[in-house]
Amino acid sequence: MKLVDYSKPQKTPGFLQNLIERLQSLIPFWPNEQKAHARLVAQLQGGLDHRFFLLKNTPLPGLPEPVPYILIGPPGLTVLNVNTRKGIYRAKDESWWEMSKTLRQYQPSHPNLIKQTQGLVQRLTAYLDQQGRAHPPLQPVLVFTDPGVHVESSRPAVRIVLADGMRRLASTLMQSGEALQAAEVRLIADTLDRAARPGEAGKVLGEGEDYFGKDLIQPVVKKAEPSEIRPMPQLNLQPVEEKMGLSRKQWIVIALMATAAVLVLGFAIFYVLSTM
Repeated sequence: MKLVDYSKPQKTPGFLQNLIERLQSLIPFWPNEQKAHARLVAQLQGGLDHRFFLLKNTPLPGLPEPVPYILIGPPGLTVLNVNTRKGIYRAKDESWWEMSKTLRQYQPSHPNLIKQTQGLVQRLTAYLDQQGRAHPPLQPVLVFTDPGVHVESSRPAVRIVLADGMRRLASTLMQSGEALQAAEVRLIADTLDRAARPGEAGKVLGEGEDYFGKDLIQPVVKKAEPSEIRPMPQLNLQPVEEKMGLSRKQWIVIALMATAAVLVLGFAIFYVLSTM
């Protein structure tokens, strides 16, 4: 399986972000979205052969957000809407409910993940039709990566796959009938690639990329000649939060760690004074 990743390059992490990521890697139960997506890709890779393309975070014209995963192969096109949250849910037709932690009963969940998955399929179908690309009906799949998720389903409008079902999904696709020829698979993949990378219209999909779709061929940067006029340096006036490269969740973790340290220190001081 060929993976092509269109995710925007992340900023170089700062010291605190590196520290937090290291702590997350040392705590087994700490939720980590990057690891969850890496496991998903590895499971698909282990079950699918070279005839399949997996496009990740594909931006398309007219879509506010990239399509998380588009799997293209002989059985057709499968849109994977991946969710990393945990919880207890109920799915019936197009309705989506979540178990309330306080009331212990199902309530309508927002967003509705079933309709969200259907919306991705509808927009991708409309784009391919607009480009004149013939294709079989797209298959919508809602994927949960956290093993703590439970879904009570009754004729859901989309296929729901839990964390332990990715290999089964890959096996099903391998055993499915052939709806697209190899040339058609490549043509659809190239069409979506041109839409995702409009500035590289002449590039062959996968050329100059490694197994994970990252460029191996680095562009040659021409050094400025001595006679060239160099631009004045610009001041970096970004907020401190952006310079440090920390997300809102990571700031919360830092605040909790600092609070815990203060409480431990205060308890130690109180204990020492009380025993004197």
